[in-house]
Amino acid sequence: MNEYYIAWWNVENLFDINNASERPEYLQNRLAKELEGWDEAVLTKKLEQLAKIIKQMNNGKGPDILGLCEIENRNVLVKLVSHLNELHRTYDIVHADTRDSRGIDVAFIYDNEKFRAKEKFSHHVLKRTATRDIFQVTFETTPQGAIITQPAAGQPDSTQQSNELILIGNHWPSRM
Repeated sequence: MNEYYIAWWNVENLFDINNASERPEYLQNRLAKELEGWDEAVLTKKLEQLAKIIKQMNNGKGPDILGLCEIENRNVLVKLVSHLNELHRTYDIVHADTRDSRGIDVAFIYDNEKFRAKEKFSHHVLKRTATRDIFQVTFETTPQGAIITQPAAGQPDSTQQSNELILIGNHWPSRM
């Protein structure tokens, strides 16, 4: 039986830099005051600090899957993953661009030699007023280093048994 190291982390406002091209104009305006002074140097320092802790997970091997909340977009995730290169893992990203008014999203980074993201979808939750989405991803486990292939019709594939793992990520709003 394979064991996997899976973690969840609220990275507390991992926003892209001011005037990031990936940020819609309405969000640029809404976040302008909140992100005053948030520049490439500050973002890089935050990414370095996050990466330092992530690299300590799983006895220094890093997580197999890491769920993240309070991230703004895929761009900051790509930057975070680039800070994890010394782990010698092939991390991939699955991200939900949700409808949160501050651009707060949920994502997973995962070792694509151990998992393949098959399906993803976001559930919009309503409770009197809208709240943040729930992000669900179905992962398929892979034998390390193997590529999942479909066996020929009618032929069982006993050498590459895979299992599904369904993970649900969410970031509930604070009590206001």
